[in-house]
Amino acid sequence: MSLYARQLNINDLERSLAVETAAFPPAEAATREKVIEYRLTVCPEICIGLFLRAGASLPSPIPHDIPFVEDLTSSDDMLLAHVISTKTTNKPVKDEDMDYPRNWKEDPQGDYAVGYNKNGRTIALHALAVAPDYQRAGLGKAIMRVYIQRTKLLDSADRISILTYDRLVPYYQRLGFEHYGKSESEYAGVAWHDLSYILSSPLGSRVPEYKGSKSIVPFDVQHFHQGIFGED
Repeated sequence: MSLYARQLNINDLERSLAVETAAFPPAEAATREKVIEYRLTVCPEICIGLFLRAGASLPSPIPHDIPFVEDLTSSDDMLLAHVISTKTTNKPVKDEDMDYPRNWKEDPQGDYAVGYNKNGRTIALHALAVAPDYQRAGLGKAIMRVYIQRTKLLDSADRISILTYDRLVPYYQRLGFEHYGKSESEYAGVAWHDLSYILSSPLGSRVPEYKGSKSIVPFDVQHFHQGIFGED
């Protein structure tokens, strides 16, 4: 199949950074060290990419069952989208989950007060980015479907949680997320809303179809963002 997903790793740093910086204006793109290098180093197992094989054309329509491959793939394959996350012991995403330890390179697998917590059962989804040339094709929904099914298979979490703006709550509800109201988080002075996708539903269940607006809405505040919204 021309489209496939796989776990990202630090060797994907430059490709992930390219997608990130192309998908967002400079003020909104995730920083190299914080969101890309840090998270691909300490928790690559919960970061995935959607790839197009070298020389292949994007299929239309996007297939529902995109394979997840475990093996290394060609460096010539194109990264179209990525999901980058951490883990937390909190159920909703808190301010400390969005931060990262400034000295993490001294001990990447160490325990810190902020950032990734290996004991967490909540996936804090920080970045969903789709390369601009491939937006509006349904790839955001496609990679989220793979991500949810992969997380269920690994039994590595109980939920996937996000923070988002009020106007984007309906989008996530259509993807299967539950809305828990306004967040206690005051990160960057924004009035956030808490949402979670509960991972107790049967493996392989479909992410509900999104039938809303096709507008592309980038989301970011001080380098914390969740990518491209409003895709069908």
